[in-house]
Amino acid sequence: MTNNSFVKALFAGSIEQDLIFPYPKMDKEEEENLKLILDTVRQFAKDNIDSVAIDRDETIPKEVLQGLAEIGLFGMSIPEEYGGSGFSTTAYNRVFEEIGSIDGSLAVTLGGHQSIGLKALLLHGTEEQKKKYLPKLASGEWIAAFALTEPGAGSDAAGIQSLAVKDVQKGHYVLNGSKIWITNGGIADFFTVFAKTPVGESGEKKISALAVTRDMEGFSSGKEERKLGIHGSSTTELIFDNIKVPVENLIGPEGKGFKVAMEVLNSGRLGLAAGCAGGIKTLIRMSVDHAKNRKQFNTPIAEFEMIQGKITKMVVDVFVLESMVYLTTGLIDRGDIDYSIESSICKVYASEAVWNAVNEAMQIAGGIGYSKEYPYERALRDARINLIFEGTNEVLRAFIALAGMQEHGEYLKKVGKALQHPLNEMGVLTDYALHRIKKRVATERLADVHEALKNEVGKFEEYAKELHLATEKVLSKYRKQIIHREFILNRLADMTIDLYAMIAVISRVDSLLKEKGEKKTHKQLTICKTFCEEAWRRIRRNARQVDNNIDPWRKEISTDACEANGYQFDWVD
Repeated sequence: MTNNSFVKALFAGSIEQDLIFPYPKMDKEEEENLKLILDTVRQFAKDNIDSVAIDRDETIPKEVLQGLAEIGLFGMSIPEEYGGSGFSTTAYNRVFEEIGSIDGSLAVTLGGHQSIGLKALLLHGTEEQKKKYLPKLASGEWIAAFALTEPGAGSDAAGIQSLAVKDVQKGHYVLNGSKIWITNGGIADFFTVFAKTPVGESGEKKISALAVTRDMEGFSSGKEERKLGIHGSSTTELIFDNIKVPVENLIGPEGKGFKVAMEVLNSGRLGLAAGCAGGIKTLIRMSVDHAKNRKQFNTPIAEFEMIQGKITKMVVDVFVLESMVYLTTGLIDRGDIDYSIESSICKVYASEAVWNAVNEAMQIAGGIGYSKEYPYERALRDARINLIFEGTNEVLRAFIALAGMQEHGEYLKKVGKALQHPLNEMGVLTDYALHRIKKRVATERLADVHEALKNEVGKFEEYAKELHLATEKVLSKYRKQIIHREFILNRLADMTIDLYAMIAVISRVDSLLKEKGEKKTHKQLTICKTFCEEAWRRIRRNARQVDNNIDPWRKEISTDACEANGYQFDWVD
């Protein structure tokens, strides 16, 4: 992975147009194959998948998993030479979107297997490891799981306590420890396990990734967790008791497991986002059907503006989400791209969009939305986990802002050092001066975008500059302390999310306009304009609140509540 990232460049004040224009298009042959696979998945779901039963019985029937394996859904991302389908990232995520539209538990199970469970093996496995494990994983004979989280290490992966000590003479690691909340924990045979390993002469403990299988002596999984939603998915504790893991089961370099885990999670976040898009589309269908058929005051409720506003929000959200997800997958398929921030943006936007969509769909449904006889309450229970999975949205917002400003911070640090020795560092200072002059004189421009998008392009350019200015301002003011200024990081992240969403829909609609013309693209253009109009206003508000805010009051109120162990202003007192 390189540093070639559209969003990182945006923080530094540069719009890398060639990365995102034109909007990615799938190869014609693959597109035709994809349509056939989607038809097969839909028919299989119609004939075999009973979401009510899966939710009630808290399990996915083995024959359903076997059927999905037979149509190739367990090996979509695995190359053909190892028994898989060799899908592009775009094709894989589009199929995963379809699964997300069908059943939440199914999406979680397949995502746990493919998006994260076996991904480290694909990215960093040796040829021998791939030949040994991937065919079984591609066929569905084995299911994979990703084992990172521990009681003391959730969002803070550095807190991992599981330990794998290498016995060089015997050729294995001795693994001890435990994992919690592991998706597919009770049904998987292959586990990508992250544990501390003593590295080098100093014996410093660093995280490494290991391939562990259920049949290894000392391995066990706990009872199934009882969860709010996604009842059909397996979630258990894993226990490692003196497991002898062969040294050849090390995935990637020793001590580099944290990097491996983060790369895997980048992939998982995109799959999750695609699945959420599918879920929103199902909720839109349900909402539209109910709104058209439900009458109040002798009028279908679909004709009332407040209901129209809810449907509009869902449609705009999923169009924007699609645009971001498939822009990002297109970048990945092109290769040589750092998509860590972009995938995090997609995950945050998707999880919040599907949560909003469930809420709006329930409201449109009225009383029946609250009944277990209808699918709304199951959708609500299943959707909530997405704000926690693959990194909580709070952690990811901090990551989006900090990773985005990292290189810019390094540059400013270099400038700061240069100012201490100006005669020796004239090159650095001259570059900085030219950069400042350029920034004051002109804004980065997008070229050759369709005239119908002129206003949206102008707003994107204007507020891309605002993000850069805000970044420079907070880095200069807070320096290293910026990592603790989470209110500000949150605003920068939200600005970034809106900017990436804007450019994704602009790029998508620009390509449609050039291909089909304005008349045939009118509906998509309206969605684009609607979103961008609201997005730039949010960005402006967040930019202004970087300086002018009530953050000290927020901190004070929260601190007081914690010191009082709760709310302390009962009006009776």
